[in-house]
Amino acid sequence: MSKSTHYLDNERLDDLARMVTELASEVWILRDRTMVLEHLLAEQGTVSQEALDELRPTGELLERLHAERSAFVERVFGAVLSQEERVQAALSR
Repeated sequence: MSKSTHYLDNERLDDLARMVTELASEVWILRDRTMVLEHLLAEQGTVSQEALDELRPTGELLERLHAERSAFVERVFGAVLSQEERVQAALSR
């Protein structure tokens, strides 16, 4: 029998952490896709499934996606930090 790794000193908390991580991943995928759709609509006025699937972000769009992803991760996973830790993290930026 293989021993599972516990990260939060409790199997149920680990299960919840995995669930939240998975949900956050899915939400980010949707946000990323929405930003790409908005970009294509602004540039071309129309979007085909092919254009959406083939777009590889560069330049300003890529930078915006990275910044939004970082902010998203900080909001979602930073929510478990204490107020003092959030302040320190904000000051370090």
